[in-house]
Amino acid sequence: MMASQSPLKTPKATVEDSTSATREETQSDSSVQPNTPRYLVACDAGGTMTDVIIVDDQGQSVIGKAPTSPQDESIGYMESLVEALEAIGVDPASEGRTFGKNFETAIYTGTSMLNTVINLSGYKTGLLVTRGFEDILAQGRGSQTFIDAQWTEITHMQYRKHRVPLVPRRLARGVTERIDLFGRVVIPIYEHEVEQGIRELLVDEEVEAIAIVFLQSFNNSEHEDKAAEIARNVMRELDREVVLELSSRVAPTTREISRANATVIQAYASDPARKQLFRIEDKLVETGYPHSLKTVLGYGGVTNIRYPRLFESAMSGPVGGLMGAQYVAKVIGEENIVCSDVGGTSFDAGAITAGVLPIDREPGFQDMYVNVPMLGITSIGAGTGTYIRLDPQTKRIKLGPDSAGGTPGPTFMEAGNTTPTINDVNLILGVLNEHNYLGGKVPVNAEVSHALFEEKIAAPLGMSVHDAAETCLELLNVMMREHLVRSLMVGHDLREYVLLGYGGAGPMHLLGYAGDHPWKSVITVPHAGAFSAWGCACMDYSHRRHKSVQLLLPPEASPETLLQQVAPVTAGWRDLEQELLSELQSEGFDSSQISIHRVAYIRYYGQLEDVEVESPVASIDTPEDLDQLLAAFNDLYTRMFTLAAKPEVGTYHITEVCVIAKVATVKPRLIARELSDKKPSTDASKGTRPVYQRGQWAEADIWRMESLVPGNEINGLAVIEASNTTLFVPPEWHVRIDEHDIYWLERRR
Repeated sequence: MMASQSPLKTPKATVEDSTSATREETQSDSSVQPNTPRYLVACDAGGTMTDVIIVDDQGQSVIGKAPTSPQDESIGYMESLVEALEAIGVDPASEGRTFGKNFETAIYTGTSMLNTVINLSGYKTGLLVTRGFEDILAQGRGSQTFIDAQWTEITHMQYRKHRVPLVPRRLARGVTERIDLFGRVVIPIYEHEVEQGIRELLVDEEVEAIAIVFLQSFNNSEHEDKAAEIARNVMRELDREVVLELSSRVAPTTREISRANATVIQAYASDPARKQLFRIEDKLVETGYPHSLKTVLGYGGVTNIRYPRLFESAMSGPVGGLMGAQYVAKVIGEENIVCSDVGGTSFDAGAITAGVLPIDREPGFQDMYVNVPMLGITSIGAGTGTYIRLDPQTKRIKLGPDSAGGTPGPTFMEAGNTTPTINDVNLILGVLNEHNYLGGKVPVNAEVSHALFEEKIAAPLGMSVHDAAETCLELLNVMMREHLVRSLMVGHDLREYVLLGYGGAGPMHLLGYAGDHPWKSVITVPHAGAFSAWGCACMDYSHRRHKSVQLLLPPEASPETLLQQVAPVTAGWRDLEQELLSELQSEGFDSSQISIHRVAYIRYYGQLEDVEVESPVASIDTPEDLDQLLAAFNDLYTRMFTLAAKPEVGTYHITEVCVIAKVATVKPRLIARELSDKKPSTDASKGTRPVYQRGQWAEADIWRMESLVPGNEINGLAVIEASNTTLFVPPEWHVRIDEHDIYWLERRR
């Protein structure tokens, strides 16, 4: 198992040592020799492709790709893992159950939770709610009807539809009780109504899970705790155990509907989704892997798949890309970086400003808002699998938003799809190599793409096949460009941001959607095809908890008054810290391994957006402690926003507190290499190929990405090919590879 056998000649990363381990991870394996290479395995299973990246302790990294298999995610996972293993010289068939013993850790992020909700295949769930709010899920919020919708859909009411609630109205039971906004009991809980509701749900409805959601329970969980106690007594009496979730534990924050949605998702989908993860872990165990499988949480942390709050992983798919981008930003010395991920199904984008990861505490998920912290990522239906059609009324080109995904895929795969896709266009234009699709392992029939595109798109438009194909490609690039500039980056100066492109198709479209906008720099990486998986390996083992507070700190208040006002912040930090320490210690970590980070969400009173501020102090006991916290807020605020937004004298508004508990993990590390000649070696050249550009054919230089090394430079028109991605370089662009193997794309002078 020699890393030097990898086809990736240039080391992309190395494995960084760490002392972290759970009790399970510390189990020794006497069959592993001291000098045996260690491997870190990370996976990102998207809607189209499943990417596995293996990083070894000598700095080599290899990528395996396979179509995602939502019915059983372990199939796609093992296919991509086997491909990656073969790339480093491991024959899984001959080594049987032994090769997995050298895996230091295995991290997986996939779509199991998402598929459970989409397919409505979770547990039959009952809802116990404050009387009068039995319709809370069905009513939802008006804005839920256009989450991720295009503007044309938002402005036309007929396109808006409320989703089918995960808990139908007949499975909701109301309970008389009320706690006010200060956490005071104003109506005691009617315990007989709780017992009656629980019995009806268990006996008459035979539910498999129960979610309890009472108003203001984040301020005082007394009533939810009592209802849970009654529910457990009834379950013992009936000798029937079901999943029981409380909103005060799942999401102790404001926004009642979002808190209800989060609690119901946890009850409805967590256990069914976990079964997919157990299948993958079982497959790894068969290879000799001695540890537990890890998964990724939506806010950028790694945890064990047995983590009880698994609903926090529901939206973890694009998270790895932002975490990897944060690490790359540190390497290149940039604080502001825009992440753009082009896959087969969607275009995902997020912006890191002043080094701060964007956290959305109420993201949209499957037409629901949920109180689950997630990295701020916006998506549109635009990728290489995007369907191309003609509107039957206007005869105009319409892209997506639906996609062929990995199955059936583009028409050239001849797997049942007869609707042209963007990848068919890339093939027609000569950008995509028909002999190198997914490393050449998938047969491609270019004649099918040409014939179907001509029949369904070009001929009805009265255009040549290549002109129509180029038009479709430019329309997609415009969609992605507008999503970045007119949506994600509104209010920000593009000249201060580096644009990073990744994903299997990111490098191919990057310079198309970068356009003529004045980005500070445009970059990509050779492992772009599995960058999100690589980013998953850059995360620490991390849990976080949030709690709502509402505090106003006026400038005219005395120091004593301000300390009284801010007391709930310290109390919240203390409670959340104890909860997280107990949780991680129960998973086998020692307190000396756990680092605690305390966060406050602060804004100027009257403004709509707060800022996530990591506190420089462990508690606020003195006026000086408070001054340090507010100084940290002001410093971060001025780096993130224009000075015109900052009031001369303002009241501070603290809306929420958070505690993050981390344990350092084994992770990859980009290392600097010696720069080689500007001119690539002769074995990196693959000759030339005609590419259709701006209405005419031109000869493009074709390069083998695996043979390029730091220091090499390439002028466009060029296509740089790897087994997992393709970088397209238009004539006016230039590529420079730096010492970290990062590709800097610059306009030619």
